[in-house]
Amino acid sequence: MPSAVDTMDLPRSSLPTLKLVQASEAEMIESSTMNAISWRGPLSIDAYLRREAHLRETDLNRDGGITYWVLVDTAASPSKKSVRRILSSCETLRKRALIAPPDGRVRDVTCHGIGSVYCHPAYRGRGYAKRMLAELAKNLDTWQQKEGDSADFSVLWSDIGKSEVNVQQDFYARLGWRIYPSTHITLSPKPNGERLEGLPAASVLVANDLKELCRTDEAWIRSDLSEPTTPASDTRVALIPDVVTMQWHHAREEFLAQELLGRRPLTKGALAATADGKRVWCIWTRTFGSSEDENVLHILRLVVEGENSCDRQGVNAPGEGYRNVSDQALVAAVASILEAAQLEASDWGMASVQFWNPSTLSVWAAKYLNPLTEIIQRDDESLTSLRWHKGSSSDNTKVDWISNEKYGWC
Repeated sequence: MPSAVDTMDLPRSSLPTLKLVQASEAEMIESSTMNAISWRGPLSIDAYLRREAHLRETDLNRDGGITYWVLVDTAASPSKKSVRRILSSCETLRKRALIAPPDGRVRDVTCHGIGSVYCHPAYRGRGYAKRMLAELAKNLDTWQQKEGDSADFSVLWSDIGKSEVNVQQDFYARLGWRIYPSTHITLSPKPNGERLEGLPAASVLVANDLKELCRTDEAWIRSDLSEPTTPASDTRVALIPDVVTMQWHHAREEFLAQELLGRRPLTKGALAATADGKRVWCIWTRTFGSSEDENVLHILRLVVEGENSCDRQGVNAPGEGYRNVSDQALVAAVASILEAAQLEASDWGMASVQFWNPSTLSVWAAKYLNPLTEIIQRDDESLTSLRWHKGSSSDNTKVDWISNEKYGWC
């Protein structure tokens, strides 16, 4: 069970002695034990701590890929314990990313994803989380950047919810993390005997298939970003959907599946092709929640050969659709891999299939499978948010987030 927190003589959040520091190993475990109540889901606290240790061994997280931060009062009297009083805590994950100004000169950069932002209920309402994030924003300006360089942007996924008055008055938005499109479509699981006729065959993907596909995907994103925009428009950014990112998601699902169900998922996605050889594929992961309706098969990334990443931003409603034969063939191919996801969801007892920020093509493919498919706007969880570290927070309005899909989440 989590240890009791000390609420005696809590410091003001404005004190200069409050500092955001890297957690010691004992403090890392203590903060994870504290936040388990929010994020352990169906796991016991012990299993949750083992899962976190398991994720630290992934290629994405090892060798400094993950940093644990704690807000502490440096003026507090030394404790007999090895753990300082943790007023608030969070993690940052180092991510590879790309930036392209309007002229198309693509740069490789280091971005950080922020996760597990937590303040114990006994400490809430005192401004500790706000102070921590303000300190974190300053730290990330230079954290893990090349000497002389500064960070361009950082990302997070807010579960606090939007302000009913003004979306940009959200807690994180006030600190510089602007909310970006946060939509998804949902499909129901489908038993194997209910396949639609006429769709191209879809083959399943396993772990060994992903490295080549992720490299291809990255090359296509780089090519798309390198095309100058006409007329000159916003700066574009993209998190790279590399194989180590996919493996991190799969390490999560594999741990939970083994812990809860005693079996390990082997299929990681699906691939199909049109008659003229254009490939489409998706990579997915299974999430297991505290209740059955929270068990979701998430599409981490969906790739369509020949579809420019910069033109396939999430939509609020489908347009008029695709009018020529080649487009209809792509719709059918995407429908095929989405149907494969439905079949996999049924096999694993998932409540739904979910795909974040779908393009118009993907929406039409989903409607091919279920004409009643609607685009859902998320208002209270997993709100994709980006902070532009170059200049003032108002500069966020000039940044387009390309390929803003589930794979980026942390």
